Amino acid sequence: MYKILVLNPGSTSTKVAYYEDTVSVSERNLEVDRAAIAKMENIFDQMDLRKEAIRKFLEEEHIDPGELSAVVSRGGGGGNLMSGGYLIDENLVQHCHDYDTPHASSLGPVIAYEFGKEYGIPAFIYDGEGVNEFIPEALLSGFKEFPIAPGSHTLNAKAAARIGAKKLGGTMEDYNIVVCHLGGGSSTSAHRKGRLIDSTSDAYSAERAGGVPFIALIGFVAGCFSGRYSQRDILRMIMGGGGLVAYLGTSDLREVEKRIDAGDAQAKLAFDGMAYAQAKDIAAMASTMDMEVDAIVLTGGMAYSGRLVQAITRRVSRIAPVIVAAGSHEMDSLAGGTVRLLNREEKYHRFGKDSSEDAYV
Repeated sequence: MYKILVLNPGSTSTKVAYYEDTVSVSERNLEVDRAAIAKMENIFDQMDLRKEAIRKFLEEEHIDPGELSAVVSRGGGGGNLMSGGYLIDENLVQHCHDYDTPHASSLGPVIAYEFGKEYGIPAFIYDGEGVNEFIPEALLSGFKEFPIAPGSHTLNAKAAARIGAKKLGGTMEDYNIVVCHLGGGSSTSAHRKGRLIDSTSDAYSAERAGGVPFIALIGFVAGCFSGRYSQRDILRMIMGGGGLVAYLGTSDLREVEKRIDAGDAQAKLAFDGMAYAQAKDIAAMASTMDMEVDAIVLTGGMAYSGRLVQAITRRVSRIAPVIVAAGSHEMDSLAGGTVRLLNREEKYHRFGKDSSEDAYV
């Protein structure tokens, strides 16, 4: 039995769990002192604070670090990573430090590496940020100066694709699957026989604007140079203040549905527009696989909404059967991937090097 410490850092908290093989024995969301991190200039200044909280979790759950088999973290610092597992080494740690968009997902692997050294166990990431399995056509944006950078909710999307494949009776490599991640931000991805060949975030979601259609783009560009908005204002419109927040002032889908039930026509229009836009993204990703799709999987927190699932399903069910895998499956995916690595069912990668079969158990 493998004993695995799983880390999933966010901007203001760290999800941490202890797994025995693929079974979650204990899990917590460790809040970070916001006042303390607000004074820190660099994301990596949070290392000691977060490590101490994780150590306290191990102590309170009576988990002996000396019995751990491995530690795994979400993240990887972005960039052109391969799917699956990476052994965290000095090169990957340096990449996390160097990546030009510092984020908690860059911090996680560094923390895992430190724990790995301390406890004498391997440290991994799995399905990291910035996995690039895109086909060449998918990288063309129409702007020569601004190519598309692969990006989606890779960890949860891959996990949802595995869930969908299992329900179909096989593995992810057996099927063509479209995964629509419905959360504060959304993304829809095409998984062709296990490879994530394309993704889009054109649909607006709870708090993100999504892609800007051509006609609206002209007005958007004019607004950027009008002097009315700062760069911060524009970025807020795109992430955090777009989507349902822009139309209704809230990102809480439960609140939106209450307004709809109370007869709020604007709430219904914004909700219907979001479902409509998500369905368009699903159809777009289906087209990347010549409409040969075995299943459409709806995942993420908003997939708990029966109303939203029904609204999307009504538009896309003729493409393929719809499977609901609501919520986040990231912790299970990290633990499951680590078990497969430790069992040598999969090879791990090393950053900047070829796949490796070195002994690490």
